[in-house]
Amino acid sequence: MAIMRPQLTLPPLPSSMYNYSAVPNADGRVLLCWLIDFDYTVFTWINGLAGRNGLLDGAMKVFCNDHLVPFTLGFMLIIMALHGRDRSQDRGNLAGVVKVFVSVAVASAVLQLLVTLVHRPRPFIDHEVNLLFYRPTDWSFPSNPATATFTFFFSALFSDRRFGWWFLPPALLMSFARIFCGVHYPGDVLAGILVAAGSAYLVHKVDFLSRPLVAIVNTVESRIRSSLSVRE
Repeated sequence: MAIMRPQLTLPPLPSSMYNYSAVPNADGRVLLCWLIDFDYTVFTWINGLAGRNGLLDGAMKVFCNDHLVPFTLGFMLIIMALHGRDRSQDRGNLAGVVKVFVSVAVASAVLQLLVTLVHRPRPFIDHEVNLLFYRPTDWSFPSNPATATFTFFFSALFSDRRFGWWFLPPALLMSFARIFCGVHYPGDVLAGILVAAGSAYLVHKVDFLSRPLVAIVNTVESRIRSSLSVRE
């Protein structure tokens, strides 16, 4: 038996926030409408899974909150800084950790710029959703958690091709949970991932953005090692 999918129409959107007439041509307006419609369709598929299984709902609530995944990523950064086998690897790992924080700072600046330009309401503002989380009051686009967690992932990956992949599962879980729980559209998450990738790439390619902080941290770390008589 064929599965009947619901016919979804373009969701109602505030005209002050999505002004299609500002798009210079009809094809552009059609494409923009299609993208927003597709984004909402994918959202309904994912958010429609909520409320069907108590265990799944509970797990998604845990991954959606602002505590577990950020704490996990912070703990993983500590492991990343300490898992070197020699002095050279120690310095490289420490530099990688510094670049993660610089990348997060750059990504946060880009995110704030986008938030001032694009005022997209949360899904629960314009639609009836399965809301499993509290109601955030800020704009939805781009996703702040996706931006932050994927910045950790991309920056760590650029520094350490092996260990960096361990940052991906927490980032994926939190981003998916934000959609599942009804507080973000998939497009918000995708935009956050793009911001994260671009910011991390920029920091790792343009060395002067992180060089001063890396030098300071290396100096402090060397003095601590000397005072504790740890290997040099």
